[in-house]
Amino acid sequence: MSRAIKVDDNVYSQLDQLRGKGETYSMAVESLLNARLKMLELISVLEGQIKYREWQDERLKALSAVDR
Repeated sequence: MSRAIKVDDNVYSQLDQLRGKGETYSMAVESLLNARLKMLELISVLEGQIKYREWQDERLKALSAVDR
């Protein structure tokens, strides 16, 4: 099932430039949505790594203070 959507002229032009040869607009939009989802997942992983490193640093400082 297909749906019609309205986009501004500049959005249409950008989408037209981004889509590959033989690629439909639907395929181009799907590709952009997938890329956005992957980037959001990556950001989530990186934020988790940062929080883990901060926790590690705090734990090491606490352990060092106990050893003194």
